[in-house]
Amino acid sequence: MADNAPGEGMSKSAKKRAAKKARDEAFAENNVEEAPAPPPPPAPKAKGKAKAAPAPEPEPKAKAKGKGKAAPEPPAQPKAEPKAKGKAKAKAEPEPTPPPPPPAPKAKGKAKAKAKAAPVPEEEPVVEKKNDELINYVMDDGTGGAWEVCSGLSKKAERSKKKAEEAKKAELMPTNIKRVPGAEFADEKPTGKKDVSQAAAAEVKRILASKAEEEGKPAGPALTSISMTIPEPRIGVVIGPKGANITMLQNELNVKIDTAGGVFTITGTADDVARAQGAVNDLITKGYTALQYEGFTENIMNIHPSAFPDLIGKQGCVVQAIKKALGVELKFDDVPPKSAPGKKGKVTLAGKTENVEQAKQVINDILMYQHHDITHPGETHETVDVEPWAYRYIIGKAGSELKHIQHNWKVRVCIPREHSTFEQVLIIGPPDAVSRAKTYIEKLIWNAENNAKGRDRTDNTAADPWGEEEEEEPWMKQYMYKR
Repeated sequence: MADNAPGEGMSKSAKKRAAKKARDEAFAENNVEEAPAPPPPPAPKAKGKAKAAPAPEPEPKAKAKGKGKAAPEPPAQPKAEPKAKGKAKAKAEPEPTPPPPPPAPKAKGKAKAKAKAAPVPEEEPVVEKKNDELINYVMDDGTGGAWEVCSGLSKKAERSKKKAEEAKKAELMPTNIKRVPGAEFADEKPTGKKDVSQAAAAEVKRILASKAEEEGKPAGPALTSISMTIPEPRIGVVIGPKGANITMLQNELNVKIDTAGGVFTITGTADDVARAQGAVNDLITKGYTALQYEGFTENIMNIHPSAFPDLIGKQGCVVQAIKKALGVELKFDDVPPKSAPGKKGKVTLAGKTENVEQAKQVINDILMYQHHDITHPGETHETVDVEPWAYRYIIGKAGSELKHIQHNWKVRVCIPREHSTFEQVLIIGPPDAVSRAKTYIEKLIWNAENNAKGRDRTDNTAADPWGEEEEEEPWMKQYMYKR
């Protein structure tokens, strides 16, 4: 109790410093005194005690002394056990030992670090588990083989397909060559020199025969070619729908026609090229050629230009109906603008003879009656004899009456004009509508003739709606009005 009394007032850190200083002094004295003497035998036992040092001890001073491995306990201390432990640790220093863990500020922290260092090997299995999970994954670095192509067929279907291909190759294989099933043609070779010589002899024979045929044939006629420039608006007419005209010329005249933009090149014999050139010129100027028809004929009709709209129709419907039904061509020549009022224009018809004659009859019916079964199917016409002075009653003010008739009964009313072929009023349309429109026009004309007003009246007396007056009686006088 008396020894410990001086240190009772010291702090913990001061006690540690004093203990360390005492250990250092004791260590220096022991080295001087015990240097010549051999090491004491209990040193190994001290090793064992040093190994057991991490075990917890009841005395707190032993734990504090265990922190300094290089310094033993001072000899002044009465206890021997801490002294032996310090010596054992000091002697154990020269031996190769694993590097100590980093020093901790407190002895308790060092003991905890040693306790935690033990389970380090347990972390390795965790890494191994991660490796086990990655075993099923393979990284493709592109060094593998080529991709297999899936044919979409089963194995049985693939075998059948392969057999069919081999059978087809076997059919195409020459008969004088042996073939091993499954082998390619590149590996096949003739069976012998005899087969090779026979094949060569056959080839030579064929070449000689072809030369003999060429020598026996007379030389063909010389070919010539010309180029024609086609005006851009007429290129479509010359080519025809889907190239029909070009194909027809090539088949009929045995020529070849190359089209490149607006330049056509015709190749063939001199006569055929000349005929083809004339046909192309006809297509450019007329729109047709004699080679398009069998028994070709061409007729011209002189018609006044005022009738052209009736022959052409709305959007060309009338002329297209004639062409389609009869297979003829119609061409309307333009009339010069400063020509005489009565000058007629030319309408050209071309095609087969019988079709041209029928087309002329259709045109005459349209000029006369404004319709034909080919161009206006299901229509008929009626005539009304009207004096020229009464036309104004049918026309009405600004054409109002004529429009009323045509819109109400869906008919066409044609009043004769200066160059008209027919000199009577025509009503054209469905039969029922034509009959009703005719009745209405006849009533208009009758009213115009019989109900004249103003200067046109023939009787100047006004009609009395009350009739004749009776004799005057006496009783009536009182009701009479006197002026």
